[in-house]
Amino acid sequence: MLFITIKQNTKCMKTIKCLIFLMLILSTSCGRTQKLEFFGETVIVDYPKRMDTLSGHIVVLEGEYTGLLFAYDGMLVFASDLHPDGWLYLYSAETGKRINAIVQRGNGPDEFVNPQLWSRFEKDSNEIYIWINDLPRNNLVLLNTQGERVREINTSKFKSTNPYGVGAFHMLNDSLLLAHVQPWRIFENRFTASGEHVFNYQLGKTVRTYMFYSEYESPNNVHGVSPGNYLTSNSTMKPDKTKLATAMFNLKRLNILDIESGKIKSIATTDAPDLNHLWSGKPVVEHYRGIKSDERYIYVIESTRAKRTEINAIYWSEYLSKPSGRIFVFDWGGNFVRILYVEEDVVWITFDPIRRILYSKTDCEIVRAYDLNFLYK
Repeated sequence: MLFITIKQNTKCMKTIKCLIFLMLILSTSCGRTQKLEFFGETVIVDYPKRMDTLSGHIVVLEGEYTGLLFAYDGMLVFASDLHPDGWLYLYSAETGKRINAIVQRGNGPDEFVNPQLWSRFEKDSNEIYIWINDLPRNNLVLLNTQGERVREINTSKFKSTNPYGVGAFHMLNDSLLLAHVQPWRIFENRFTASGEHVFNYQLGKTVRTYMFYSEYESPNNVHGVSPGNYLTSNSTMKPDKTKLATAMFNLKRLNILDIESGKIKSIATTDAPDLNHLWSGKPVVEHYRGIKSDERYIYVIESTRAKRTEINAIYWSEYLSKPSGRIFVFDWGGNFVRILYVEEDVVWITFDPIRRILYSKTDCEIVRAYDLNFLYK
């Protein structure tokens, strides 16, 4: 009897050892091969080939101007380093007259070290206000069109949850802002999740998070490009501040976040690339470049990539972004509405949500205006 008992115990020990060994293998492999995961619903859309061609008129502005263009309630704003008297140049879209030059660059108390405009306009009575992000100082500044500081918010404590600080942001109310979370390196090839944080700047802490993508690993054969670049996007917020839309540059996806519920819907085409496509080294032919919106519609401009030639060899990228002229229109439910087409080489669009005028800009700094009120009838 003693011999039989010892034999049975030996079998049990062997079984337990095998189970422990298998558990170790599974846990190790899961930790080593975890892939990027999207936290949301994906909708695949086949866009029709038919497009509605827009006809607009050239907007003639006085003086020299260049840079990114933004529009709000009959005012055009250029963010540019062209002149020494300011960084933002304000024009009347109706008369073309220059209104003012504001946001002086420098290290002085009323100057901006590295100003970044995120097209965050506000309006009170007849005054238009503009939010400026002075990133090195962790300072958000609200200016009027005369360049006077109306309000300042320090966001240095946000770095405890995001070492890059507040980059792209949207104001939710008098104490909360929605800030984009840029992925950063945890280990050699592992990076944090990508999404949005709700930051309470009165308390100095993050109070809620919305993650679009999980933590992930970058393949060893991807060199010279930060994995965060694959998740880079422009964003726009619904005027009632209930939803956020992001147009992803490389994935050609429109993500819509419901801020109250935290649910995310991602609209992609049947041939839209994914991260495996990008990491394999295959070029992305079509991708998104910019996004604008109002209370009803979301406007996303598309670009294409062209192979580098000797003429454009000064660029570091092997593939260059070329405008396609196609502007995709969605509603805030994520439903595709139509495609608008502009014939010129548009590299940037902006939208005046008050007057419903779409503005385009070419590499040659030609600005055209398109009245989109016909979409709202």
